[in-house]
Amino acid sequence: MTDADLVLVDGEVHTMDPARPRAHGVAFGGGRIVAVGTNAQAEKWAGKTTEVVELGGKVVVPGFIDAHAHLMESASRVGNVDLGGCAPMAAALDVLRAAVPHAGPGEWVVGDDWDESRWPEARYLTCEDLDRASPDVPIAAVRVDRHMASVNSAALGLLKIPLGTRGFDATSAGRPTGVLKEDALEAMWDVVWPSAERLARNFREVATRALSLGITTVHDVVGADEIRAYQIAKAGGALPLRATLMARDRLLPHLAAAGLSRGFGDEWLRLGAVKVFGDGSLGARTAALFQPYKDDPTESGMLIHPPRELRDILAGIHAAGFPSAVHAIGDRAIELVIETIEAVAPEAGPRHRIEHAELLHPEHVERMARNGIIASCQPNFIGQWSRPGGMYEKRLGFERTARNNPYREVLEKGVVLAFGSDGMPYGPMEGIHWAVNAPFGIQGITMDQAVAAYTVGGAFAAFDETDGGTLAVGKRGDAVILSGNAWQEPETIRETHVERTIIAGRVAWRAP
Repeated sequence: MTDADLVLVDGEVHTMDPARPRAHGVAFGGGRIVAVGTNAQAEKWAGKTTEVVELGGKVVVPGFIDAHAHLMESASRVGNVDLGGCAPMAAALDVLRAAVPHAGPGEWVVGDDWDESRWPEARYLTCEDLDRASPDVPIAAVRVDRHMASVNSAALGLLKIPLGTRGFDATSAGRPTGVLKEDALEAMWDVVWPSAERLARNFREVATRALSLGITTVHDVVGADEIRAYQIAKAGGALPLRATLMARDRLLPHLAAAGLSRGFGDEWLRLGAVKVFGDGSLGARTAALFQPYKDDPTESGMLIHPPRELRDILAGIHAAGFPSAVHAIGDRAIELVIETIEAVAPEAGPRHRIEHAELLHPEHVERMARNGIIASCQPNFIGQWSRPGGMYEKRLGFERTARNNPYREVLEKGVVLAFGSDGMPYGPMEGIHWAVNAPFGIQGITMDQAVAAYTVGGAFAAFDETDGGTLAVGKRGDAVILSGNAWQEPETIRETHVERTIIAGRVAWRAP
């Protein structure tokens, strides 16, 4: 018997494995789990070179799987201006103004994460606002949901977006407001997006942050530049966690032509689902609703693809051997996505996914269960915007808000639930907190269910349940040691922090 690399003893181990849900000891060797059970069963693997950790009753869970991340995209934001804590609007403009002198020739000032729902003004930034920060240096200020941005006059002059482009906001007189959504926003990204080499250089910083939160695997939404960046990082030994790549649908013809399909790669970097947009966001009022927005009765959102076009896209993804991961927030978009999946993939095996799936009706949940469609959801959104009096209630009214993100109903009806963050913000314990301490009964689930959604659910969504998601002998050695005991004090879940993150049986991050 080969000595283990790492042994944990005297812990409260929540394995997420129904065959052995609780244990006290875990032993890791050769990147895998070699023992789960009593302290004695784990300790018998300890040798002279084994690191033995006495946990003193601390909680251990499987490594968290963020099933909807933008981690390499987060690498694009390293060096940008942070507007997330700015309130009121004037504070955001002050931060942008202060960054202008530091922009080199030809460089843009890019700010991230403003949220008008937290401002007294309760309106979007405009070109006129941003011109007060600088009329000459191009500025792009990206809203927290990343489904819209605002730019100044200098940026508009460089972008030259034609009037009539979808999402290019203008006054009745045809004057651009500086607000860019959907297609117009893509035109901005084409100009300001960093190179793959820069993304790879920045990745270590964001990956370390993910490890500090207990994230051992991400399902990362990527374009061509991000895929190249991942390859650069892996070749350079700078890929400290696992990534299942969800390629954007425009890459499907290239993937299919190369004969690639789901699962191509290895246990550190591989292909997963193909990401498709069905609608936009509630914050930008572009999520597609059956009934108009409460705070703008002229608006009911947008479908990114007409029904026939969406059917062709999803049929192509299915035929190429990939699951689809379709962004759908509003009930009108969810209805179309389910209807389309039912048409192109009548069998339940492919594990197609709906990303976000926020405004689900009961019949939607039932049809998802029948068709094996996974609900890939972000419980941190509840804490951000879904509480009473929050942004969702302003956009939707109380009745629709009280039915958003119905995790309890999703599980009761047999739909697989996979949790992620969408990077808003990263942090499994934050999301788990709001799933357990949800303001509406239809949202609230147990601690075990919430942790399972951040572990077992993510593994299942990636066809990885035989290797990941639980702490069981033979599975990959990914685990997290937590402070406190959130099972005993659920109201303090979000205060729980990660003490050590273990990947492939070795400590990849430890708290200072």
